[in-house]
Amino acid sequence: MIQLFDVYNQESQDLHYSLTAAGLSDLTVVIEPDGFLPDGVVSPFTYYLGYDRGKPLYFNQVPVPDFWEIAGNNQFGTINDLNQERAVIHFADGLQARLVKKVEWKTPAGRIFQVDHYNRFGACFAKTTYDGLGQAIMTSYRNVDQKEVILENHVTGDILLTLEGQGLRHFSGRVAFIIDFLQGLKVNLDHILFNTLSTSFLTSFHFPEKSGQDILVWQEPLQDHIPGNMQLILENDQLRAKTIIIPDYATYERALQLTDEKFHHKFSHLGYHYHFKRDNFVRSDALIVTNSDQLEQIEKLVESLPRVTFRIAAVTEMSSKLLDMLRYPNVVLYQNASPQKVQELYQLSDIYLDINYGNELLQAVRQAFEHNQLVLAFEETAHNRRYTAPNHIFAKEAVDDMIHTIELALSHVKEMGRALGDQGYHANYVDPIMYQERMETILGESHD
Repeated sequence: MIQLFDVYNQESQDLHYSLTAAGLSDLTVVIEPDGFLPDGVVSPFTYYLGYDRGKPLYFNQVPVPDFWEIAGNNQFGTINDLNQERAVIHFADGLQARLVKKVEWKTPAGRIFQVDHYNRFGACFAKTTYDGLGQAIMTSYRNVDQKEVILENHVTGDILLTLEGQGLRHFSGRVAFIIDFLQGLKVNLDHILFNTLSTSFLTSFHFPEKSGQDILVWQEPLQDHIPGNMQLILENDQLRAKTIIIPDYATYERALQLTDEKFHHKFSHLGYHYHFKRDNFVRSDALIVTNSDQLEQIEKLVESLPRVTFRIAAVTEMSSKLLDMLRYPNVVLYQNASPQKVQELYQLSDIYLDINYGNELLQAVRQAFEHNQLVLAFEETAHNRRYTAPNHIFAKEAVDDMIHTIELALSHVKEMGRALGDQGYHANYVDPIMYQERMETILGESHD
């Protein structure tokens, strides 16, 4: 089975990991050019370029004109000509150590005119040019020998492909380019699994071989209506796409409410098998990762749970308000914490408190979930409810209930297991054997 994703975001990664753990992943293709795709995941835009060795580029290694300076923090970097910002450096993701993914170059007026795209081998594999209105015009993809292999016109959609020993090939758009790419791989294309209703769906829709049995995995919420392309899958039995899997149970129920009963057989609910990085050891240790000194009920929690160590980490310097928390013997502060240091802290704590106001930092709640930490939050501060069980989210006035939940979870391994079970159930966790059996049933049904 081929997985075809528009982007390799968290939802795609969860789906990919689930299928791989169940032994059902033959090949994963990501449409959007991404230089940091893991081994075994390919993009048609980088497949032909030949990069396979080297190290990622650190932010202060970006080539710049003489006398220009590079500055950076744990979130982004800048390139400056005296006091004028001339480029912004974006890192691979929030958990990487300032590794360069793209550089946005700016005119003296501050307009982006070019973006350089870097890969995990430290090479600039593509450059995108922009017009005066900030719209992308062209992206040129170059191989290891710096020869242009792919040219994509973002205005017309046309793509030109030049391979060694072959003539120039023209494609009218991404769909035609992707279909040709998949056919050229010489792999079994009976099943294409895709997770959006945009380019990946259109690839399935226009695929010349119509006998395939494709699957849409819908990973977004549903509001008041079924999206048009999903309705097309339901109503047209001649399409390759026959089945719609919805991992989130509430969304699955919503889909049934929004559709005629005659279409319900096309829907299936199947969650995820997540990659948990470690066990929970029921330690009296709680972690908070924040870029704000506004921590709801922090003093009440610290004073009421004197046997719990509260580790508070920030990627910047801390305010005097946070530093004042050191008056409590069970509080440990980490200011200017690097992403690597934050990762170390996830290994030390078995509870994560999502109680900071402001933005979520470094995918904190997801990281806590992956590290099997019990995630607790207030209604006013919850950043990612997908990984926080509803009974673990409290009104700020109900801080005593949160304290009781922490005490109960730490009282016995069975209580912590029960709380983590609620957390996994809410996140639609499925063990790999059940996942494999259910997916094989779905694949079998799609042939009926």
